[in-house]
Amino acid sequence: MKKCQMSFILFFLVAIIVYPMTTTAETLQTDAVEVDICIIGGDNHFVYTIPKHLHNDTTYFEMKDYIENSLSSHWKVEKAHYETNQSNVAYTFFIEDLFQKKQNGQLKIAIPYSILVGMFGEDEGIQLRIMASKLTNWKVNAKEWATLGFAQPFTFLSEREYVFEGAVNELLQQRVGHFDGSIVKGQMILYSVIYFSFILVQVATCLFLAKRLKNRILQHPEDMHHFRKFNYMYQIIPLMIITAQIIFLVMSGLLTAFGLYFNPGIDLLFIVGPVLLNIIVLPMFFVTTEYEISKELRNNSLDLDM
Repeated sequence: MKKCQMSFILFFLVAIIVYPMTTTAETLQTDAVEVDICIIGGDNHFVYTIPKHLHNDTTYFEMKDYIENSLSSHWKVEKAHYETNQSNVAYTFFIEDLFQKKQNGQLKIAIPYSILVGMFGEDEGIQLRIMASKLTNWKVNAKEWATLGFAQPFTFLSEREYVFEGAVNELLQQRVGHFDGSIVKGQMILYSVIYFSFILVQVATCLFLAKRLKNRILQHPEDMHHFRKFNYMYQIIPLMIITAQIIFLVMSGLLTAFGLYFNPGIDLLFIVGPVLLNIIVLPMFFVTTEYEISKELRNNSLDLDM
């Protein structure tokens, strides 16, 4: 009985100690302003996620204009908007001239922290996340990210995230972030070859399956009334190839790397072109096969009548 009482008292004391720590951690996390810098080619943008209670008496529209005016002193803000959530407001600003240099896979960006986060109090907590393609290598102020307080990159889909957590003042002390990046050309070429090879795989697969479907119906003409069912069944694998191609495009980092390496328009051609070709190849083979089957069955029927 005494052991149970002692365990209960011990548990109660631990709960009392842990609860304030948990509350403090949650408060710090809730109070932190989040700033995302998306370096992803032709669609570069900043996203500010600000807890609602930090707005004080400032309206959301005024806050948007306040941040936009600060950013406009250094960059050309193409468009801006905000979205309200339950506990915070997300402000998105699309930057047209983010890159100082973007040529032959070499990338340069300069970000004055006073313009980026100077509108917040120096003691306020901030989480700065920089998202770039997996197929790029970046350095800040010619140093490794870790020496400037950025955590180890976290890879999510086609992007690599560099995260800094601290007070606004810590960033302001660094003054300007000079980001020097480069495309990993060898890896990008290898992934591009694999990506375009999906077209050859799709053509070979459609050719093989369309031929099998044709032989099956011609050998068993009585199955012709189930043709639609067989047709869809034989198209499952080509559809899976298209799905795998899209997943590879995203997971490999090519989706953002093409946007960084090529000019607008050309990058879209490389991104959409192979997938679109595979989508066109799929019905082309099976529609042609259906026509050939109908023609041969008709000819066979005429031969029997004669």
